[in-house]
Amino acid sequence: MGTRRSRFGTLLALGVSLVVAACGGGGGGSAVPTQTGPLSLGVIAPFTGPAAQFGKLLSAPCVAATDLINKAGGVMGHQIGCVSIDDTGDAADAVPNVSGAIATTSNFDMAIGLESNTAATTVPLVEAAKIPFFTTNGLTQFNKNTLQYYYRMTPGDDANGAAFADWAVKQGFKNVAIVFQNNIGSEGNLPGLASAMPKLGGSIAIQLTIPADAASYSVEVARVIAKKPDALIWSADPQTTATFLSNYKQLNNGVLPAMVTATDSLTPDFFKAVTKVVGINYVTSNIWLVGSYFDQTTPAFNTYKAALLADTKTHDIAPVLSTVGPPAGAYDGINIMALAMIMAKTTVGSAYNADILKVVQPSAGAVVVGNYADGMNALAAGKTIQYVGVLGQPAFDASHNSGGQFSATKFNADGSATLVGTMPGAEVLNLLG
Repeated sequence: MGTRRSRFGTLLALGVSLVVAACGGGGGGSAVPTQTGPLSLGVIAPFTGPAAQFGKLLSAPCVAATDLINKAGGVMGHQIGCVSIDDTGDAADAVPNVSGAIATTSNFDMAIGLESNTAATTVPLVEAAKIPFFTTNGLTQFNKNTLQYYYRMTPGDDANGAAFADWAVKQGFKNVAIVFQNNIGSEGNLPGLASAMPKLGGSIAIQLTIPADAASYSVEVARVIAKKPDALIWSADPQTTATFLSNYKQLNNGVLPAMVTATDSLTPDFFKAVTKVVGINYVTSNIWLVGSYFDQTTPAFNTYKAALLADTKTHDIAPVLSTVGPPAGAYDGINIMALAMIMAKTTVGSAYNADILKVVQPSAGAVVVGNYADGMNALAAGKTIQYVGVLGQPAFDASHNSGGQFSATKFNADGSATLVGTMPGAEVLNLLG
């Protein structure tokens, strides 16, 4: 185990302990803070409760990235281990769980996750602890921020909502029913949807918020059927989705409208639950899953997918993760943080944080790298690097948010997914406001 420390680095040399404030980068002749033992990478996500599928989605990129980093010799000799921190998808539970992990986890200097349902409470905790983190939350409140340790590689929920509308209208669906589960992550899409639909010439037939995992949604389904929508724009967990669609099928003579939902639902749990009640034909033909786009032909993607397939813990979910943006962004974020540690010559979060943007900054003569090993070797040779990963070239704004393009995918009969279309980021963002 590594040495447990406070949020200040400990420099151990010749048996003499020198405490160095970890808020500086070690420049100007001051000592660079160091650590001993393995590093801990916190995966802050729901691992229990209705949203536990997100914990599975976010653990996999941590496994893939750390497998590759550790195989390459670690970060300056430090191996990295993934630490699951269960936020349960509930803000009340998240605070003590995350606070406890920060207080007790050895060498906790990097994190991923911090998803939409709990980010409003967990992001301030990790920020205050001076732990750099790549978040998968989409909360619009973070579109503009002054946080130092925060980095987001995927668009906000409002942009995702606009992308749902854009794709629905492209398929000819102009009279939609919006049905979302009552959680922050789902409801964050509503402003983008409300802005985009009229601009695209469409209309919202009805908008409902439903509780999770009810025994029946017959009343809500009857209200939707009465409006005769040509598509559902949907966001809910697998069991809620299965129950709602089962009720819809029963009350509408077996006829179901098409569905546009988020790529977050590209999980085995969602596929199995929904297929069980409505059949494989509907799931593979009438559900579109919309989210962040990335190019599946790049060397960075090939390395990512190969790492997922190589580990028994992630092998089964690799086909799904090959099309889902937020986990790929987490994988890129881990590589970026690890390379920033090498650049800063320290693994202490408050000291290497200033180098994170340098890792992705385009510059004349920089060596473009798409994985940790290539970046480590280039830095060892004294070269400047530019990381271009699975999600492409990160372009962080002043609030450390990086957007990108959008895509639509569909399930295959085996539960994997196929890309069926893309939407330029500028096209989607123009639908907001």
